[in-house]
Amino acid sequence: MPSRQLIVFDFDETLISVCCMRQLFKFIPSHRRPPMYDVDKKGWIDLANLTFKELHSMGYSATTLCKFIRAVPPVPGIVRLIHYLSNSREPTYDMICISDCYRLLVNDWLESHALSECFTGVYCNPTEINENGELIASSYHCVECPYSPPNLCKRHVMDAFIAMQKQLHIKYDRVVYIGNGKGDFCPVLSLRSCDLMCARQDDVLAEKIKSLKKIKLKPKIYLWNNGLDLLAKLNENKDRIRH
Repeated sequence: MPSRQLIVFDFDETLISVCCMRQLFKFIPSHRRPPMYDVDKKGWIDLANLTFKELHSMGYSATTLCKFIRAVPPVPGIVRLIHYLSNSREPTYDMICISDCYRLLVNDWLESHALSECFTGVYCNPTEINENGELIASSYHCVECPYSPPNLCKRHVMDAFIAMQKQLHIKYDRVVYIGNGKGDFCPVLSLRSCDLMCARQDDVLAEKIKSLKKIKLKPKIYLWNNGLDLLAKLNENKDRIRH
């Protein structure tokens, strides 16, 4: 029976090459930008809505915001990696994306790069367009987690997905988590010794893992730069997990 693996992707600076919110800030003059606050504690939702409101007041529609994000290139090699995983039959891969970004922007970017059909699920902050045509974001959920913003704990989402799959009699021989930021740390605490955490080299997640002294992590850790690095790593381990 072919090995079945779950690949979990972050979005900002993992699939797409820059942070979406920082990209949108560029279109607002510095004197009109919403003031920054501690997003690690409060999350991005309020800041995102202030940003969307300001952009709307400047005449930028939700469609235009999608256009701005759609123009951002993917991380080098990441599209090739996803298509390779999607077409693989030995092992087979299920892919999900868990992101603190915003549903309309994420789904539009994935669709524009022909990646939507590759993912079993995309989990991010909901969005809607109000009667004035303004983009509005809301929290994915409300949780208390010491490693996550209050609007999204990626570990909670990942664990819930794996539990849901178990109810469908789908079990994973290995889970591979691919990310770069502070919010991507919490999922590593659920990973097993057979799993793999891929942290983007010289980024926040990699530095967080390096700084740990009291917590012993179970999964293997791999530092990556681009999608081709990840492809080589997954192929390197293919024979070890094949039944």
